[in-house]
Amino acid sequence: MFKTLRYFVLVAFCVVAAPAIAQEAVRDDALQGKQVLFVVGQTGKGVPNDDPLIRDHLGTLGARVTMAAATDPATAASGKDLILISSTVNARELGTRYRDAKVPVVTWSAYSFPLLGMTGDKLHEDFSVVREKPFHNENHADYYAHATSSTNAILKAAKLPHGMFAPLLFSGGVTDPSWGKPSRGADIAVVFGGDLDQAAVFSYERDALMIGEAVAPARRVGLFLGHNSWSILSDAQGPAAKDPKEFAWFGGRRLFDAALRWAVSPPQTRVTASREQQRAALERLARGKKVLFVRRYDLPWPENEASDHAQLAWLKSLGFDVSTADHMEPDSRAQGMDLVIVSASTNKYKLGIKYADAKIPVLLLEAKAVDALGMVSRRRNTDYGVNDHKESLYPPENYVNLVRSYHPIGAGLPPGQLKLYKTPGVLAWSRPPAGAQVIATIPNQPEHATLFAFEKGATMANDMVAPGRRVLFPLDAPRFPDLTEDGLAVYGATLQWLLSPPAP
Repeated sequence: MFKTLRYFVLVAFCVVAAPAIAQEAVRDDALQGKQVLFVVGQTGKGVPNDDPLIRDHLGTLGARVTMAAATDPATAASGKDLILISSTVNARELGTRYRDAKVPVVTWSAYSFPLLGMTGDKLHEDFSVVREKPFHNENHADYYAHATSSTNAILKAAKLPHGMFAPLLFSGGVTDPSWGKPSRGADIAVVFGGDLDQAAVFSYERDALMIGEAVAPARRVGLFLGHNSWSILSDAQGPAAKDPKEFAWFGGRRLFDAALRWAVSPPQTRVTASREQQRAALERLARGKKVLFVRRYDLPWPENEASDHAQLAWLKSLGFDVSTADHMEPDSRAQGMDLVIVSASTNKYKLGIKYADAKIPVLLLEAKAVDALGMVSRRRNTDYGVNDHKESLYPPENYVNLVRSYHPIGAGLPPGQLKLYKTPGVLAWSRPPAGAQVIATIPNQPEHATLFAFEKGATMANDMVAPGRRVLFPLDAPRFPDLTEDGLAVYGATLQWLLSPPAP
């Protein structure tokens, strides 16, 4: 045990902690002076086409618009700041023309979602166009939608709170909205029917992992509009704009504008500091910080006991002022602390709902407690579970898929497969709500998040709002000594993000 402790104290000096990078707010004038390529097509006789209205609206926002057809060469995007792809294009003709474009792309051509790597390619499973006649009830239901979390960047720019709202005006007209099912590397702003698999507005940050291991070369946004949806986007004007409830309810036009403004705003910058610089930054942050490490005292399993002590020694080597508490002690022990770490050595039954309402950051390592802390819904083996050696459908694992490598928790590592542990073993998985920032999933299990975070104020499971930052890190009870150098780097980066000031 003492050999293990000594090893981790030494390793601590060569691992990283990623500095938290604040994301700039989306400016109201973000489209001013931007060069926009607007790719459009034709609609059938008698079918409304809002493309001219959108072109004129972009002009009022200060954008300079160039029109293009689906068959025009991709060089049409040269020198442009943004590519818009309308639902009126023929996706078969457009093909993968702008898939690799290193400028932002915003599209409401649902059939183009898979061609751009934004969703899978199965109609009505990975994406859909909700045609009025065969989907009459669903079409009408889609006049209402759910904003996922007020911390979502597009929703913040649109001044839309979490909850139900009306993106479209119910005017008796016919429209064919669309939805997509993006990867867990996407941020989902709006869903239809409260269903995470029916994203009405979703986005990928630059370098996010999309479908099929594709890396987003620039920001990408998928929207729900049909050929004539733009003209009936809801908008609170006049006296309605002064009524908070009306303003929150009629937000369709603001949502459209915010999606475009977010797309052309500077992308999040990934960590570029050296490991030595990141280590130094974490040590500076640790000074004076009080950490409560919640564990089970007197564990009957020597390897679990050794793992907890190794982790405590590593935290102290960084300069943290660490106290311990047994899982049966009251969560009032967190008073005066800066961070709570809940070890996987705890017993969920005895831990209960402690620390769920803590207003300070919480790092949860006990993955079975994700529902008790409000981070994931309640169905075990459906909403959360583990890969293990026992009765799991999924085998032991030591790799993860870094789908959001640009996030500070990614520690500057490249997108794709990351060897988190030296040997395969227990690895937790969850299906968190859209308010979560999924950092990593499990290979060959793209819907299973294994490392994810909630910003303070984010909407967690069952509409619970995060009272402070939250992270689930899949560190099973005996596995701290098994972390790779990269794995320990990500763990350190997690601490750095948790203790940094929340985004404004």
